[in-house]
Amino acid sequence: MSGATIAPYFPLRRIKIRGQVVASQANRVHIRMAPDRRFAPVCHHCGTKAAAVHSWTGRSVRDLDMAGTRVWLDCRYRKLYCAGCRRIVIEELDLFDPYLRITRRLAAYIHELCRWMTVQDVARHLGLDWKTVKEADKLFLEARYGTPDYAGLRILAVDEISIRKGHRYLTVVLNYETGRVLYVGKDRKAKTLMRFFNLLSAGQRKAIEAVAMDMWDPYIKAVKKNCRPPGSSSICSTSWRPSTA
Repeated sequence: MSGATIAPYFPLRRIKIRGQVVASQANRVHIRMAPDRRFAPVCHHCGTKAAAVHSWTGRSVRDLDMAGTRVWLDCRYRKLYCAGCRRIVIEELDLFDPYLRITRRLAAYIHELCRWMTVQDVARHLGLDWKTVKEADKLFLEARYGTPDYAGLRILAVDEISIRKGHRYLTVVLNYETGRVLYVGKDRKAKTLMRFFNLLSAGQRKAIEAVAMDMWDPYIKAVKKNCRPPGSSSICSTSWRPSTA
């Protein structure tokens, strides 16, 4: 494959293809890339043009397969000092995600596959580590749905989910009025639920009017400590409601 042949598959504005190397394995190719210096580097976080280049570095990331061939992009890029963020950042380079060893379009493909296949099956299909697949799907979901909104919380639902035949548990907190998941924590200990309440401000905790949950002592302990007004004494079998007296 020549550079002219593969160029249409990489519609990149800020990157130039410098060459390619076919690995000893017939089904693997490395494509060398570098930033197009006609464009001023910008911060990947805030989009501000950088006034100074801190250093150069490089990495190899996995891209979508091409005609049955595993494709890796070997790219040099710049670390910048961003005046807006006031720290050293990585420049924005189209396909590349600063936190993944795969391209953004491969991450999007993984996310779609994960809707129909298990993480292990996707990893096996693409020849990736299952942790890479799981992290890509997680970041794509976070980007799509954003940070949970804790404003206006009035009623919570706390649920426990048994996994691996009851040997492990997850604690799930929902906004009971909207059904949106606000938090998922490992195990079902009081400190697990406490981590959720620590994400809320004192005013947000005070505004909670009721919590629907099972009578599991660790959950009751965490709710009492964070939401229950002093002197309140009402707890029922399926929900907790602060006293208004």
